[in-house]
Amino acid sequence: MRLMNARQKLFGEIKLKNLIIESDNLIAMQNLLPTYEGKIDVMPIDPPYNTEIEYIEYKDGNYDNGWINFMQLRLEVAYKLLSKNGVMFIHIDENELLSLTMLCSKIFGVKNILTMVWKKTNERFDQNRKEKPLESGIRRTHEYVLLCFKDRDNTTLNPIKQPVWNGKEYVEIEKPLETVIDDLGTTSSAKDELAYLLGDRAIFSTPKPVKLIKEFVRAGSNKNSIILDFFAGSGTTGHAVMDLNKEDNGNRKFILITNNESNICKKVTIPRIQKAIEKFEYKEEVEIVLS
Repeated sequence: MRLMNARQKLFGEIKLKNLIIESDNLIAMQNLLPTYEGKIDVMPIDPPYNTEIEYIEYKDGNYDNGWINFMQLRLEVAYKLLSKNGVMFIHIDENELLSLTMLCSKIFGVKNILTMVWKKTNERFDQNRKEKPLESGIRRTHEYVLLCFKDRDNTTLNPIKQPVWNGKEYVEIEKPLETVIDDLGTTSSAKDELAYLLGDRAIFSTPKPVKLIKEFVRAGSNKNSIILDFFAGSGTTGHAVMDLNKEDNGNRKFILITNNESNICKKVTIPRIQKAIEKFEYKEEVEIVLS
């Protein structure tokens, strides 16, 4: 169990390994292409929602040439990195759902896009949830996940492990991933996970829960898959990959890319992965590439 810190340029061949890269994600992905083109099996990403919220730790509005152009440039490179049976899970809310669906349909093909609903609140997980003001008397309890297949006709997702109530307790059973996602953690529980690891529930405003991303990775990967998150944020994807590897003795590798806005990579992503390795005794080596 060792966290390697290697300052190096992004250019040139990078061997297959766990990576945390601090860089503009477009530049980083372009430099990953020579080694990783067609080799990434799962991409769970949580991009900015373009809602112009000011309190979060990264840019969420006023993009040069527009948000959709910003996303298109990155998704076109990501498409090349995906394996022939690769899948991408993209979190989004209703603000850009329609435009993102149209963009993904253009890049992946209409038949390769599936819209899922993630219930981001759940009383079982939300002991520390702070209620936001109602919107016209309505409580917002869900977001969306666009599932994009490289080739849906020839790709079958693995069953996930879904918690279910058996009358006495919650137990995990194997079942297919469903279009309505519940009981895999919430926004609030994701903040609790950060608090456990880093001692600060508010250190990152929009994390996703480990269990949710873990089941996305399980659905789309095999034990030797490479997982890429190019909007890595708090590092949930790396944590989820390590947790799944520990569970099934897998050898999956993750690549996390995040930029230096608000010092996210050094303040949150890297410390989160290091603390997860220590606290959960993950047997992983991670190389850090700083821009």
